[in-house]
Amino acid sequence: MRKKVYLVIILIAFYTAIMINYPSPWIKSLGYQQGLNLYAYMVSTRSSYSFIFNPGLRKINNHEELVRAVTPEEGHNFPSIIDKHLAGGSNCIIECSQLDTWHSSPVGLQYLREMRTRTYRAIIFDGGHHLPSLGLSPDIIIIPRLAGYAVHSYTLDGVKIETIEKMAQECCIPSIIVTVPRMALVKNQIAMENITSRIVNSCLRQEIEEDFKPMARPRMSKYNGFIFAYIDQNYCKNPDLFNKRLGELGVNGVKKIYLAFDFKYSSKQQAIYYCQQLEKNLQLPVECVNQPVKVMNVFWGGK
Repeated sequence: MRKKVYLVIILIAFYTAIMINYPSPWIKSLGYQQGLNLYAYMVSTRSSYSFIFNPGLRKINNHEELVRAVTPEEGHNFPSIIDKHLAGGSNCIIECSQLDTWHSSPVGLQYLREMRTRTYRAIIFDGGHHLPSLGLSPDIIIIPRLAGYAVHSYTLDGVKIETIEKMAQECCIPSIIVTVPRMALVKNQIAMENITSRIVNSCLRQEIEEDFKPMARPRMSKYNGFIFAYIDQNYCKNPDLFNKRLGELGVNGVKKIYLAFDFKYSSKQQAIYYCQQLEKNLQLPVECVNQPVKVMNVFWGGK
């Protein structure tokens, strides 16, 4: 019986992997959502998870136990989505890439302040595009782990987990950081909510006094003397815009700048040059923290 269960899980995982990387209406019509929901439930209720950084979970006034995931399919009206979840009493909101990125915008930053006393914020850290989140103090960072990397399905910006751990320790990031096997954490409401609920329930709460004043510009943040930024297509093609926003964020008193690149728009050599030029101009240490990898080439052993 156990062998049959494992076979079903493997077949569903294979089907899910195809859909993640090569979605098509024809395949979706073959029961994709039903298969994904079954896979998400079976795996997320059994999957292991490991704390790699645990400074403790702060106490909040919300006594509900409602964990809610915002899936990519819900759209981009993020103020409305967050208002709905807060009104519904959610004590933890789980965010994927676009919503997490939105928090470094002016409106998103304001919502970040409003959310702080009412709910926990968990993010799915699946690549370098989440690097600015380290400066915005999410309560829980969940890393889908594959061969030692946090990797995305298609974006070339994987980060080694040991690098994330090193940054968290060096910068005293106040977030709980947890790793979960990559194939257990599909961006499905069932999977994200089950895993996050298990993590939240296993954390000890403690009284933490804080003066929460997040500092950010689009795709960059600043915390405790460190700057975290993501060089996307826009900043790759327009470094003057990046430097302008960096100046707005402020570099006085900064100890180090961490950069992650979308390697669809930058080569490894271009990323090195970008870091060297920034280091020369600002007289500050600058480090590239990610690699041009995604799920498939990490899975097959490529780099």
